[in-house]
Amino acid sequence: MRRSKSLKYACIAALAVAGLASAAAAQDLSIIERLTAEDKADPKSFEPTPPPSDPRDFTGVWHVSRFPKTQGDTARQPEPVFTAMGAAEVKRLVDSEAGGRVVADAGTQCLPHGMPRLVFSPYPIRFTYMPGKIVMLHEVNHNVRIVHMDRSAPPAGEPLSFLGYSVGRWEGNTLVVVTTILNDQTRIEANVPRGPKLKVTERWTKAKNIFGATDLAVTVTTEDPDFLAQPWTRRLYFAYRSDLEKNLRSDGVVEYSCEENNRNAPGADHIVTAK
Repeated sequence: MRRSKSLKYACIAALAVAGLASAAAAQDLSIIERLTAEDKADPKSFEPTPPPSDPRDFTGVWHVSRFPKTQGDTARQPEPVFTAMGAAEVKRLVDSEAGGRVVADAGTQCLPHGMPRLVFSPYPIRFTYMPGKIVMLHEVNHNVRIVHMDRSAPPAGEPLSFLGYSVGRWEGNTLVVVTTILNDQTRIEANVPRGPKLKVTERWTKAKNIFGATDLAVTVTTEDPDFLAQPWTRRLYFAYRSDLEKNLRSDGVVEYSCEENNRNAPGADHIVTAK
């Protein structure tokens, strides 16, 4: 059974954004070792069963690769540009963490990661289809997202939630997903804060990589006028992983229990004290 180390992954995410993968390895070796092994593997071995041929059918398990080189993409991922309020909050979080007082966030408490952080998480996603909807089953913390393809906007009175309300549409063979109505209990990334006007737009497209295997490329654009001085866009590539479904014998998305053995639960002051 996988036991979540949400705070450790938060550190990994923050360090990865800064390009400090070696330091991240010290935070959670199991994740880094797994990703490193996959980076060295032949991508064609990921597809003992090929993906659906329909470019709009993402059915199956996809797992993010840290390295976009499989698509010949060597562009450096941009850093977020903060407003004055955003920069001040980032400094508060970083300074507090440096002083040994890590401020808890949703993931630390085994709550849903929120958007877009959920997409950045280094765990598999299973796509499945329902009438008028596309469902994303995220292995991490068993987060489930429903993309409403039968609506053009969220319904009136929709309550705020950790994962918000996602509305999708097709632009050619690209799935465009816009997520809004998010609550205020999550962050964009580990030490990247957010405000109440957060809007996340994903653009998912199938593409063959340079090895002839299949990737699902996604461009994630985050807009937050309170904390981000300009929209922040990141691009990731998810490999099609029918080998996980075949070898794990758990449909490729294994059990994930954050609550069990969670050493990072915060105290009443929202500070994580466990080392």
